[in-house]
Amino acid sequence: MYIALIDIELKDSKEEEFKNWITESNKVLLKLPGFVSRRLVKSDNGKHGLVVEFTDKESHAKIHQTKEHDEIRKQLMNYLTKPPMPHFYHVISQ
Repeated sequence: MYIALIDIELKDSKEEEFKNWITESNKVLLKLPGFVSRRLVKSDNGKHGLVVEFTDKESHAKIHQTKEHDEIRKQLMNYLTKPPMPHFYHVISQ
């Protein structure tokens, strides 16, 4: 399993709209081989993030080359004040 923990900063008053967009765009991503899940998280101090799971690093790289990912990435930026900051991890134990 390959995990992306992504720090994001939402534009003011966009949280509800963004939550709906995540749900809808996940339906597209679920059709791509190697995509497992994407969840929106919020810390106690109000910061947002995304937890994205892929079957492996290679699947992650292939997904980033699809037209579906390009379109979702463009849409994502409509909700953010700055580009997302991803951090990548391999699951080494469960």
